[in-house]
Amino acid sequence: MMEAIYFERHGGPEVLRYGQRPTPRPTPNQVLIEVHAVGVNPRDWMLRQGTYIGRPLVGKPPIIPGSDVSGVVAEVGEKAEGFTVGDEVFAMQSQLGHMGGYAQYMAVNAACVAHKPKEISHIEAAAVPVAGLTAWQSLFDIARIGPGDKVVVVGASGGVGHYAVQLAHHAGAHVTAVCSTANADFVRDIGADEVIDYTTQRFTDVVRGQDLVFDTLGKESLDSCRNVLNPNGIYITTVPNLATIARWAQTSLRSRVLGGQRASVVTVKARGHELSALAELMAHGHLRSLVDSVYPLAEAAEAHRKSRTFRTRGKLVLQVRD
Repeated sequence: MMEAIYFERHGGPEVLRYGQRPTPRPTPNQVLIEVHAVGVNPRDWMLRQGTYIGRPLVGKPPIIPGSDVSGVVAEVGEKAEGFTVGDEVFAMQSQLGHMGGYAQYMAVNAACVAHKPKEISHIEAAAVPVAGLTAWQSLFDIARIGPGDKVVVVGASGGVGHYAVQLAHHAGAHVTAVCSTANADFVRDIGADEVIDYTTQRFTDVVRGQDLVFDTLGKESLDSCRNVLNPNGIYITTVPNLATIARWAQTSLRSRVLGGQRASVVTVKARGHELSALAELMAHGHLRSLVDSVYPLAEAAEAHRKSRTFRTRGKLVLQVRD
C-alpha cells in the first residue's frame, strides 16, 4: 500500500482525500517510479471536478490525479528499455484520462520517461512535463519556429508560458510576452524581447507581423489575432473553445494547400525523447523551472485552489518525499 491523494466523487477541492491506496504494479513496458515530487496542472482539478476532456476514459473511482512526476526508478518491466532501478527520472503519464501521480508510486510507460539532470532538483523536474512539452510541441512540432521568427506568448509568466518564452528565445526567435506589470521583469529575465502589460493595453492593438501567437490562457482567437499575424501566421491555443476548434478544422487543410493564416489547438503528448531534449536544455542552463509554491502532498486541495485562480508565476508542485 502507499499514501496517495484521491477522490471518490467529482466536486470542489474538498472531495480530495489523503489515505492508503494499492501500490501499482508495472506492466512489461512500464517502469515504477518512487515519486519524490509531482507537478500540479489545470487538468488535475478539471479531472476532479468532472470537466476534463479525458474524463470518459477514466476508470471508476477512487481516482488519483497527477500526470507529472519526478523520482527514482523502483522497478522495471521486463520489456521496458533504457532504465535501471535507482535511476533518477521524470515523466508524464501517457494515458489520456489516467493519471496517478499524486502518490508515493506511479507506473508509467518507459517511452514517456526521461533521465533527470543531476543539475536540477526533483521539485524543478516535476514542474516540467505537461507544461514544458506543451510549449515544445506548440513551438516546434506545430509552428516550427526558428531563428528570426516573431512570437507572441500570451500568459507568458504562467506554467506553460514561462517555458515557451525560454524555448522561443533559445531558438533565436523575437519574443513578445503578454503579462501583468508585476511579472514584466521576470519575463524579460528569461528571454522576452518586448513586454505588453495586458492591464493597460491589448497586444492586438499594437503588435503586428508575428509568425505565431501562442495563447496559453484561451482568451483570444484567430479572428482577434488576424491583424497581429503575418499572412501565413498561426494562432495556437492550449485552451480551445468551440470557435477555435471550428477555425482549426477550417484553416488547417486550406493553409496546407493555399497558404494563409491558420489556427491550431495543442493536445500535449507524452514523449520521452522530447522530455530528454528539455532535460538537456536544463542541464546546460538554457531552460529553468520557476516554481511558484511547493505544498506537502496532503495539502493538494490548497494547491488546486491556487491553480484555479490562474494567477501563479510559474508552476505549483507537491512534495511527496523529502
